[in-house]
Amino acid sequence: MRLRTKLGLLGVVTVAVATAAFSASAAGGKPKVIFVAGQVGIPFYTSVQCGAQDAAKKYGIALKWTGSTDWDISKEMPFINGAIQLHPKAIIFSPTDSTALVPIAQQMKKKGIFPITVDAPLAKPVDIANFQSNHFAGGVAAAKAMIKLTGGKGTYLDVDLKPGLPDIGARTRGFVNTMKARGAKVLPIAYPGTDSSKAAQMVSASIRAHPDLTGVYVTHSAAAQGASAAIKQAGKQGKIKLIAFDGDPQQIVDLKRGVYAALVVQEPYQMGWLSVKLAGQLARGEVKPSQVKEEHLLPFFVVTRANVNDQAVKKYFYKASCG
Repeated sequence: MRLRTKLGLLGVVTVAVATAAFSASAAGGKPKVIFVAGQVGIPFYTSVQCGAQDAAKKYGIALKWTGSTDWDISKEMPFINGAIQLHPKAIIFSPTDSTALVPIAQQMKKKGIFPITVDAPLAKPVDIANFQSNHFAGGVAAAKAMIKLTGGKGTYLDVDLKPGLPDIGARTRGFVNTMKARGAKVLPIAYPGTDSSKAAQMVSASIRAHPDLTGVYVTHSAAAQGASAAIKQAGKQGKIKLIAFDGDPQQIVDLKRGVYAALVVQEPYQMGWLSVKLAGQLARGEVKPSQVKEEHLLPFFVVTRANVNDQAVKKYFYKASCG
């Protein structure tokens, strides 16, 4: 997953075929839009894809979906550069590096391509629009749920992704600031990246070092898998309260089993739907860039065992595939 691959003859043929197929699909007058996902193959982005494809079908858009299997700017850039070379009307992408992709978005504009971002923001609002969750508020909600469950006693661990990410970092700030304001003791932040095994090791180490560990908060689903495994292995399931972002199918199952105390679920389907709908409107001249609000913060839902079976909540659970 983290190994770089060399693009040989087969890769060149594959790209050529994909390009030809995409060009042919747009020949009927449908505006071309390319969506470069932040990390393909995970339920969050599969849900984004489902929303994007449904919007493309409804609004008559020739959509190409692509992206890397890891949240990594070095792996995402070839996909973005490839998208620019195809000269679509719009490119929707996830900023895996909020600073490095600012000039890339500006380059798209110069080439007459509308840049739209999802899931994470750029360091400067040079895109036409950004669709993401209210990450800070999600962290605050997770902290309030944790305080309600534990009374704020003992020690708490925040498991982030890596330093410097504006979206995931906001989830951490919302949680840590709220917990400390309530007088809770929060350990130094853990940064396992998207490596669930590393997350498990970090959480296991914290459990051994801090017998009074009361709660663990995880900012993304990959690390949540490792955290839950570590807590179960230590025989602390239910004793150490685990709250995590996202609503992957396995996370929902584990919530029902009592592995998680709560989940902070986002709206990835809407991110895909709204961004593709806007791309189509811009491409057809139905709206002007100057008329579009840049920041769009989507709500989230705190799911617990008390409401996990509610029909109003189920529709927000992430998808393993688009059906």
